[in-house]
Amino acid sequence: MEEKAEHKRHWTTGEEVAALVLVLFIGIFLTFFGVVIYASSTAPRTCGSFGATPCPGREDLNIIGSTLNSQTNITIQIINTGSVQISLTSYSVQNANGRVYSNNNWSGPAIAPNGIRTANLLIDGNAFTFQSGSYYAISLITSRSKVFAFTVKA
Repeated sequence: MEEKAEHKRHWTTGEEVAALVLVLFIGIFLTFFGVVIYASSTAPRTCGSFGATPCPGREDLNIIGSTLNSQTNITIQIINTGSVQISLTSYSVQNANGRVYSNNNWSGPAIAPNGIRTANLLIDGNAFTFQSGSYYAISLITSRSKVFAFTVKA
């Protein structure tokens, strides 16, 4: 039986140093960017991550409930969970068949941060009427042109 000699690669000192430097560089690179990604995902969301800059106010609305008053009138109760006052300027209501009623000349309520207000939404009854138990898509538009969309059950 013949034994085969195993050929092992022998690295020169320069190759060993280069490989060690490369492994260290990759380790440092991955550690640094891992920390950056982790820190950005857990840090509080502030404006100007690398310095102080003013943050714009944040508009945010949530619907609390709705009440069907008639076939052409629904009242919704909304809360401003944002950081600035919100003024509602228009709305649209869409039924399940895709028919839409829009009111672009509406003077809706102004809602302070953490404020709760009610808003009466009237439709003309031509495109559709509210039916008890049916769902409607409601879009509220603010004076800053932000659109908030909700689904309510009449």
